[in-house]
Amino acid sequence: MDVEGIRPGQNFSQTIDRTIADCGTVLVIIGPRWTELLLNRGKEPAPDYVRHEIESALTRKIAVVPVLVGGANMAQLANLPESLAELPLHEAAEIRDATFREDCARLATALGAPAGPEDQPRKTRIAPKKLMAAIAALVAAAALLIVLLSWMGIGPWSRYQERKARIKQLLSTARTQVDQAEYEAAFKTCQDALKVAPGDRAAMDRQVDAAMLWLENFHVLVPEGQKAEDLAGPALTELMSVLDAGLARTAERDSRAADILAHLGWAHWLNQHIAYKEFGPAAEQALRKALGIDPSNVYANAMLGNLLLQTHGSLDEIVRLFDAAVKTGKERPLVRSMQLGGMIYNEDPGVKTELIRVANRMRINSEPMPEEYGHRILSNYNAINSRDELMETLSAVPPKDAWATFLWLDGKPAARSELEDQRLKREFIQANLLEIGGNRAEALAMFKILQPELKSRGMNGRISSHVAGSISRLSRPPGC
Repeated sequence: MDVEGIRPGQNFSQTIDRTIADCGTVLVIIGPRWTELLLNRGKEPAPDYVRHEIESALTRKIAVVPVLVGGANMAQLANLPESLAELPLHEAAEIRDATFREDCARLATALGAPAGPEDQPRKTRIAPKKLMAAIAALVAAAALLIVLLSWMGIGPWSRYQERKARIKQLLSTARTQVDQAEYEAAFKTCQDALKVAPGDRAAMDRQVDAAMLWLENFHVLVPEGQKAEDLAGPALTELMSVLDAGLARTAERDSRAADILAHLGWAHWLNQHIAYKEFGPAAEQALRKALGIDPSNVYANAMLGNLLLQTHGSLDEIVRLFDAAVKTGKERPLVRSMQLGGMIYNEDPGVKTELIRVANRMRINSEPMPEEYGHRILSNYNAINSRDELMETLSAVPPKDAWATFLWLDGKPAARSELEDQRLKREFIQANLLEIGGNRAEALAMFKILQPELKSRGMNGRISSHVAGSISRLSRPPGC
C-alpha cells in the first residue's frame, strides 16, 4: 500500500513508477462506470495516480490484465485518452458476483501458469489459495485506507460521499414535490440529481415516475402572444426521451414496461393534439403494445379509452377498456377523469347513455364526482333539451336509479331565490320518470299540477312545451 511503502519525503510519482517496474503483472479493476469516472477525474486539478499507474505499466510493456467487475464489459472502454488507448487490446478477465470464488481461482491459476514449454525452466508458481488470500488482504487494506481518507475528509471516497448526500437530498425534495402535485418541478429536481451522478439508477427511475405523473396531469399556461404548441412541444419531447430511456432499462415485458409504454402513447397523443408535432398511429400503437404486455394495465386501458372517444372509435371497445381499468381498483380519479372528460362533450350515438350509466355507478360506489363534470352531466336533465335527448338521459338506467342519480348530481343546495325553480325542475324530472316506468296516471297528475305553476311563474319556454306535450300524450289511450 502506498501509505505504508512510501516514506515521508519520497517522490510519490517516482516511487509508483519504481514499484510498477518491479511488477510482473498489473490488474486494472474496471467497473460499469470506470471510463466515466476516469474522464471526470481527469478534469480535476489533482493528479490521478490510478491513471498514472496504468500509463506506467503500459509504457513499460508489463502484462496488464483488465479485470471486469459489476457487469462491466470491454465495450465500455471506448473513447479512452490516447495514453490509455492500448488498454482495450489486452485480454481481459471477468469476475462475477454469482461465481466470485470460481472466477478468482481461475484468475489466480492463470497468473501462476508456466512461462514457457515444459522443457524450459519454470518460474515459481503461486498457489491459487495463497494468491486469493493476498488479494483479499490487499482489498481489506485498500478499504481501510478509503475509510481513513473519508474520515479525514479527503480523497475520492469523500467526494463520493458528498455526491451521495447531495443525491439523497435532491431525491427527497422530488418526493415532497410529488406529494404536493408539483410534478414538473419533481421531474427537474431529478434532472439536477442526474447532473450530480449521471448513472444513478434511483434518480433515473424517480425521474421516469415524475415524467409519468406530469403526463397524467399535463397542461400549459399560455401567456398572451404565445402559442400552446410552442410551450408544449419541447416539454413533451423531453418527457418522451426520458420515458424511452426508462423503457430501455426494463425487460419490456413486465408491468413497469407496460406503464411506461402507456405513458409514451399518451405523450405521443398530446404531442399530436397539443403540440401538432406528429401524425400517424404512434400513440395508439404504443397503448395497444402496453396492453399486449399487460392486458389489465390501468393506464393503457384508460388512456386508449379516452383516445378512442376523441377519435370516434367503437363504443363497445371503449366500454370494455374503461370497465377493465375500473376493475383494477387502481388510479380511480385518473380513470374517471379520462372517462368523463372524453364523454361529456361527445355527441356520438350511445355516449350520453353510457355517461349517465357511469355517473350512476359512481353514485352507487360512493365515488366523488368532480364539480366540473357533475355540472355538465346535470345539464343533460335540462328541459331545454329536446324530448328525445331528455328521454335518452332518463332511460339510461332504471327509473329508481335515474331519480337517485339526478338528486345526487343536483344535491348542491340552491340559493333561496332559486329554491322554487329547483322544486319545479325536480317534479318535472320525477313526472317523466313515472311515465318511463309505466305509471301513466301518476305522471299525468303531476304534469297537470305543474302546468299552472309554470304559467304563474312566467315559465313559458321549452319546459312548458314539454309539460303540455306530456299531458296531451298521456291523456290519450296507450298506443294512440
